[in-house]
Amino acid sequence: MKKGISTLFLCVLFAVVATAQKPSAVFYKASVNPVIDGVVDDVWAEAEAEHDIATNFVDQVPTLGQPGETTWQALWSPDGIFVLLRVTDDEFYPWYIPDPDGETWQYDKPELYFDVNYELVDGLGPSVNQGHYQVAPAFAEGLNDGTPLTCDFNGLDGSIIDYAFMVEEPNYIAEYFIPFSELVDKDGIAIDLTGEIGFDVYVIDRDPGDAAERIAVWANDGTVASAWGNMDDCGTVTFDGAEQGIYIDEITLTGGTITENNGTLQIEVAILPEEATNKNLLWKVENGTGKATVDKNGVVTGIIDGDVTITASATDGSYEEATATVTISNQIVTRPEINLIRNGYFDDVKPDLTPAEWVISGQTVVSEGICIVDPTESTNIWDFRLQQLGGWGLNNEDMYEFSFVLWADESDTMNLDFEDAREAVGYQRLGVSTHELAPGGISDWTFDSPTEPTKYIFDVQFTSLVPESNQQFQFMLGHHDPVVYIDSVELVRVDDLAFLTTDYIPVEAITVSGASTVALGESIQLSAEVFPAEATLTGVKWMVEPGSGDASIDENGLLTADTAGSVIVKAMAKDDSGVMGTLNVEVTWPLGVPEQSAGTLKVYPNPAVSELNVVLTRENSTVSIYNSVGMKMDEVLVRGTEHRFDISAYAAGIYFVRTDNAVSKFVK
Repeated sequence: MKKGISTLFLCVLFAVVATAQKPSAVFYKASVNPVIDGVVDDVWAEAEAEHDIATNFVDQVPTLGQPGETTWQALWSPDGIFVLLRVTDDEFYPWYIPDPDGETWQYDKPELYFDVNYELVDGLGPSVNQGHYQVAPAFAEGLNDGTPLTCDFNGLDGSIIDYAFMVEEPNYIAEYFIPFSELVDKDGIAIDLTGEIGFDVYVIDRDPGDAAERIAVWANDGTVASAWGNMDDCGTVTFDGAEQGIYIDEITLTGGTITENNGTLQIEVAILPEEATNKNLLWKVENGTGKATVDKNGVVTGIIDGDVTITASATDGSYEEATATVTISNQIVTRPEINLIRNGYFDDVKPDLTPAEWVISGQTVVSEGICIVDPTESTNIWDFRLQQLGGWGLNNEDMYEFSFVLWADESDTMNLDFEDAREAVGYQRLGVSTHELAPGGISDWTFDSPTEPTKYIFDVQFTSLVPESNQQFQFMLGHHDPVVYIDSVELVRVDDLAFLTTDYIPVEAITVSGASTVALGESIQLSAEVFPAEATLTGVKWMVEPGSGDASIDENGLLTADTAGSVIVKAMAKDDSGVMGTLNVEVTWPLGVPEQSAGTLKVYPNPAVSELNVVLTRENSTVSIYNSVGMKMDEVLVRGTEHRFDISAYAAGIYFVRTDNAVSKFVK
């Protein structure tokens, strides 16, 4: 750590003293990355000897074999951490066998915990932006054969963590990869690999006839609290072979303007020294007279006219940061844009028909934008929930309006609340409300469900919100038996309502017209007609969805064929309607190239900068590159099926890659 060394040293010293009796381990550096497929690769022999997962959690007695039969190992590489669990069980009993609507954590299920804060003893468990992480995806029926899967830190669908389960009943192997880029402390700082972090492994065990789950752990026996609420009793690990990196000395940002509705701006970044080890940045936006979002790559999207301040902070521990101003204009402001609830209109649906961004229990599906929950009445009102977990960007000062549309097949008792889901604070409510359905004036509303669609509007102020709050919002339906229908869940800052565009006429339809075929390497002009003609914005954004072929399109609708096959051209409204028109276009092969060659030549990346990769489906092919005027730039005989061309000296422009039976185009 470059700055604040004295303070951090004391924190680390305190943590070491406080955790002196905890088990410790070493993550050794892997010579190659293990493949995450539930198979024990040879590289795992490089890890420290297997660690027992044999400590009983509180007074629970799991049946997971003798000591040394249920174990964990871990490795690291510059990419991240790899963890391997070997579990010996007497009966494999995941949640979906006895109770497809039940809670996954009450049945067989492994969990990992990471604490990457400098102060390890802080009374915190995994929660939003706290430097504590739970990795706990559940078994999924039909996918326990080593199938590579991904999830987020809530165990939901996502692309953060790679994992795989290999079940050979009753035993199983669980394998995980957690990238370092996602493991940042509560200040957004990356792991200092020369220090230590908190770590623990839980294996939940349950057999038929058991009343509840029984847990074995590596470190935390539950004396203080469970790791999902407090990670102070987790073990510690260090990274063998880790070296101190080169810190960032200076960050420079260049802002700019956004002048189109929903327009974006890529913030330009310069980092010194150029050889800095970790150039990852933490991006945030401070809304001033305007409002915007910024993603993890520094791309700003406008929402409300005015100025916003963008900050990029180093994550390498140097604490360097820089700011830039972005001026936003010409925005149409609608309620979905200022809605803080993610997927509040249930228009993002996962393959199993459940809503993305929501944590669900019970039978829950989405149909035509409506979330349908079929609970079973139970003892506790929280036994069946539709939840969303934090990340809304709330504060203590602002007033908020919370609303939704709800109805049910029959009237029955239900509850919803915003709460701090930490055991240490007794799951206290995050705020206050003056609504008559909020008993005690807190952010907790109880009522009987109506049988006709009804819109509820509640006021709420999040007065109890603190930085370490584990924020949750949830419909709690454990006392509700009839089917419930939920739509349009919104949480908006009251002050933002004043910016809503009142004279907005949305686009209702778009018709795309033009030729339906184009020869490889040729271009055609497409057009889009927007209805109604008096819509506030009549412009469109052009894009291409590749199919068996590919093409590119400019901002004026000029389509250029890149790869033979079919593509879908899309023209999306530039307003907030989300309306899109489409046209199917077939990219045909040039004369002399047989149609059956489709798929025999792939090039990437495209556009390319310094290198171009060519992938063939047959060996011993001659591959040539020509520029746009037919001059041969390079030619090689590829003995295998892949070749990498050095194109760093090529001028910017359009080029063609040709084999004896295929042609493809790329842009430099």
